[in-house]
Order: sequence, then structure tokens, then C-alpha cells
Amino acid sequence: MGKLGAFVRLDFVTIKPYFTAKNMLIYVALAVYMAIFSKSITSSIGIGLMLATLNIGYPFALGEKSNMDALYATLGADRKTVVKGRYIFSLLLDAFAIVFVMVFSLIALIIMGFFGGFAGVVLTEILGATLAIAVLFMFVQSIQIPIFFKFGYAKARLFSILPFFLISASVAFFVMNAQGSGMPEGVNTSVQNFMNNGLAVAAAAIIILAAMILVSYKLSLSFYMKREF
Repeated sequence: MGKLGAFVRLDFVTIKPYFTAKNMLIYVALAVYMAIFSKSITSSIGIGLMLATLNIGYPFALGEKSNMDALYATLGADRKTVVKGRYIFSLLLDAFAIVFVMVFSLIALIIMGFFGGFAGVVLTEILGATLAIAVLFMFVQSIQIPIFFKFGYAKARLFSILPFFLISASVAFFVMNAQGSGMPEGVNTSVQNFMNNGLAVAAAAIIILAAMILVSYKLSLSFYMKREF
């Protein structure tokens, strides 16, 4: 566990230079805008996960540039530890990003007087919405990480971001239209009924997430074990 924890900490140190005050201000502004626009915390969660998804590739990039993969073996970190640590890092980054944008978005909703409607939403519904969005973005991450382990960051960079943009476009389309008349009424009603059943959404999302991560991890481990450095 000591080597695994050290590896995860190393990944966070690796991405620290990318989290400049300017970049964080941009993401906070975007999250706050989406929260106020939709009068909901849900869209801000999507911004947080987008932030995490855009940054999970940086440890791969630095590792490839500095030949860190060969160094990991020298330091006693076997390939299974590397793969497992990279997934733990990604999950923690997702959690930190969600909390980060939620704090600022909640403050904005309170200031704008929209918190009254938000406070009336039960915790299970919020959890269900969070997990439903997490399924979308972590689906992208579950595709990206095995690709990085198989081909390396430089070769896989362009291909790996394609699912991200497809999912982001779909989420943006839904957020912009679901609030009004842009989506068919039947779709609006069905989605609203589904999201109101927070426990069912949460249970389904957890099962889907667990399955995606497990399959993705197995693929990554298989690919990385065959890599030569």
C-alpha cells in the first residue's frame, strides 16, 4: 500500500503545475454560469468532471516525455501498481473536481436566491443526478486510460479525446434544451420522472460505473504488461 500511495501522490504532484490560478478561475466561472443558467447544481458537476477528464492524461504525457515508465520499475513499482495507482488517481481527481465546483456553485445559487428550490431536492435525487453524469464522463475516461496504456500519450492523444467531445456535445445539448421547449415534451417528462427516482438512478449508475472501471482496468493492465520500455 505504501508504494501504491506514493505513486498516487506522484501523479498529483505531476499535474499540479497545470492547475494555475488562471485555469481554475476559468473553470469556476464556467461552473457558476452553468449553475445560475440552469438554476441547478447538476450542470456544475458536469463542468467538474470535464475538468478532471481533461487532466487525467497529463501523468501519461510527462511519464512518456521523461521515460518515467522505466523509472517506475527501477523504484520497485511493478506494472500492476502503476495501473492501479493511475485509476485511483483518476477517481480521486474526479471526486476533488466535483467538490471544487460544487462549493462555488452553491455559493452562487445562494447569492442569486435560487438555493430555495435546490434545498427542496432530496439528497437521493442529487446523488442520482451526480452519478448519472459521472457515468457519462467516466465512460470517456474508461476509454481514454486503456488507450494511453496501450499506445502512449503522444500516439493516442487525438483519438482519445474524440469520445470526450461527443459526450460533452450531448450533455451540452441536453442541458440547453431540457429546461425549455427544445426537447420533445415526452422526452422531458420521461427524463424528469427518471431523475426523480434518485435511488434507482444511483443504484443503476453505481453498477454501470463499477462494470466500466473493472473492464477498463483489466484492459489497461493487459496492454501495459505487454509494453516494452
